[in-house]
Amino acid sequence: MLKSNALGIMNQMWAAHATSDAEAVAIAIEETLLAEELGFDSVWIGEHHNVRPGARFYGRIPASEMFLAHLAAKTTRIALGTGVRILSTTPPQRTAEEMSLLDLLSGGRAEFGVGLGSTPDVKPGDPARAAKAALFRSLLTEIVAHLAGTAPGAPMSPAPAPDLAARIWAAARDQATLAHIADAGINLVVGQAELPAIQAAIVQAYRAAGGTGLVRGVRLVFVAETHAEAMRDADEALSLYLGQMGGKGYHAEAMTKGLLAADPRTLEERALGVNFIIGSPAEVAGLLNDYVAETGVDRLDVMVQVPGLRTDAVRRSMALIQSAVKPLLKRAAQPAIA
Repeated sequence: MLKSNALGIMNQMWAAHATSDAEAVAIAIEETLLAEELGFDSVWIGEHHNVRPGARFYGRIPASEMFLAHLAAKTTRIALGTGVRILSTTPPQRTAEEMSLLDLLSGGRAEFGVGLGSTPDVKPGDPARAAKAALFRSLLTEIVAHLAGTAPGAPMSPAPAPDLAARIWAAARDQATLAHIADAGINLVVGQAELPAIQAAIVQAYRAAGGTGLVRGVRLVFVAETHAEAMRDADEALSLYLGQMGGKGYHAEAMTKGLLAADPRTLEERALGVNFIIGSPAEVAGLLNDYVAETGVDRLDVMVQVPGLRTDAVRRSMALIQSAVKPLLKRAAQPAIA
C-alpha cells in the first residue's frame, strides 16, 4: 500500500516530429497549470537530448531546470522535479548550484530525480555500463557534499536549503549503485519502462542494502469513462508507443527473461506489456493497486501525456485520475497522533 497520499505527474516532454518545440512546450505549461488546479502534488519534467530522426517521437527539454524555473513563476503550490537529471552532463558543483537556485526560485518546491541516462546499445554486464554507473556514484557523492557544505573550497552560492539532499531521488538498477544510494540515504525512483516484476527486484535490493528512503514508481495511464472509450481514444497513442518501445530495450529484456509472452493475444495485453495502463477509473485503479502491491513503491507518479493522445482527452483523463481513480488507491494506515 502507498505510504504517501501524494500523486504526481511525470512528463517526459515527448512529441511527434510534426509537433513544433513551441507547441510541445506550450501544451506542457498549460497541463502543469491544470495539474496544480486539479490537486496533483508534483510534476517532473524529463531531460532528453538531440532529435532522433528514426524515432516516432522524441523529448524536447535538454535542460529541465530552466523549464522548471519558468513553471515555478507560473505556479504556487505544486512541487517541480527533474525526471531525471543526467548527472554526467554537468560538473557536480554546477549541478548543486542549479539545484539550490531552482529550489530558491520555486520557494522550496524543487525535487530532483537523477540518473545515468539511457544506454540502449550497452547491455547489462558490459564494462562500459559498470564504468558509467561508477561515474554516476562519484558525481552523486560530490553533489551531496556540496549541498551539505562538506566539499573542498568555499561554500556554494546560493546556500542550499538544509533538506535539499533529502529531496533527491536516484534512478538506479545495478547492485553497487543501489547499495550506494541506500548508504547515502538517497530516495529511489523506478521509472515507466520496466515491468513491475523487474522493479520489485530493484526495490527489494535497495531495501536489502539498508535503504530507508522512499521509493516512487511511475506508470503511463490513460483513463476514460468506459473501457471502450479509453481504448478508442488511446488507439493512436498505443500504436505509436508500441512502435517506439516494443521489442527493444527493457521490453526485449523482459521477453528474454520470460516475463512477457512473445505473441500477446489482445490489445490490452500488448498495452500492459509496455506498461501502458488504459481503461475506466475502476480498471485503472485496480491495475495501479496491483502495481503498488507487487513493486512495494511508497508513492506514485503517473505519465498522462504521450504522442497520439488528443489534448482534450489528456485533460479529461487527468481530471478522472484525481476525481475517480485516486480515491480508489489503497493507502497504508497512518499512525494515530497521540
